[in-house]
Amino acid sequence: MRRPVLSLLLFASLAGCAGNALRLEAAGAVQRDSRVAVAAAARYFDGIEQRRRAAAAALVASDSSCLPLTPLRLQVPVAPGAAPAPLCLSDAAPAAGHTAFTIDIADSPRAVLEPRIALLAAVADYADALAAILDAPKRDVAAELTAFADQADRLARFANFAAGTDIPGIGAAAASEQGQSLIALIAFADALAREARDTRAVRALVVERGATVDRALAALVVQVDVWGTGAARTADDLYGNALFRSYLRERADVSASQREELAARVFAARAAARDGPARAAEVSAALALAATAQAGLRDALAGRFTPAQRRAAARLNLDRVTRALGLVAALGTPL
Repeated sequence: MRRPVLSLLLFASLAGCAGNALRLEAAGAVQRDSRVAVAAAARYFDGIEQRRRAAAAALVASDSSCLPLTPLRLQVPVAPGAAPAPLCLSDAAPAAGHTAFTIDIADSPRAVLEPRIALLAAVADYADALAAILDAPKRDVAAELTAFADQADRLARFANFAAGTDIPGIGAAAASEQGQSLIALIAFADALAREARDTRAVRALVVERGATVDRALAALVVQVDVWGTGAARTADDLYGNALFRSYLRERADVSASQREELAARVFAARAAARDGPARAAEVSAALALAATAQAGLRDALAGRFTPAQRRAAARLNLDRVTRALGLVAALGTPL
């Protein structure tokens, strides 16, 4: 009679070990995916900046009226039959049949998207901690919550981002709705890190103040959407149109290899004008998924569920976080 009992105890012990291994693997997976996503985004930004610098140099070199300065003030023909005019303007009014545009060569997707992706990585650590508590209510989540607090504190280095307009200004940061929500988020993350070893206190903080994460993420989704439908393609559209104009003007006077190089610049700029909004949409979708995941985890912590239901909620929402990080990691791959 002892053997069946012993076998059951051994099975339970092995099942417990397997459960612990799965929990550790899940926690490690979120941290790994966060690192992969941030690294892929950095490679994407590096590539974008190299391409934009090359396009800007080609643009400046295409017309003797331009100087290697930023911002550049361009005039682009908008009326049929407009007479040829210099590409670059100083303070003069645009020529007849032309309209003026200003582009800042130094402005890039990194300035807009990098801090949003940093916050997404921080929320991934936070969601990982909530999922761990749902899966094992007495689990130590100090590592995950400390990582969340560290990531949130690093957002302070994005001084422009805190202002909500990506323009420097401490006063603007404190006054803006986004600035206030980010300040509240950082304070929330610090409070969680202080209570990290007391899961009961952590749960109480999440129920009481967890909506600060909702507000911060909601503001970011709106901003990325606005940027993606406007500024994400404006500069590249201008590059493409101006370079095409240069091609039309100079194609009879340059060699075939020079025409080929200029044509390649035109195609690259036009591809970038399509790529920017698509990439912004991926970041927006990732932020929305992370927002859904952390809100679902918070609701599960506050509700009355069976252990099986809590574990199911943890798995569902960790999957959402993983998919969000995967969308960011995809920035580093061609569309």
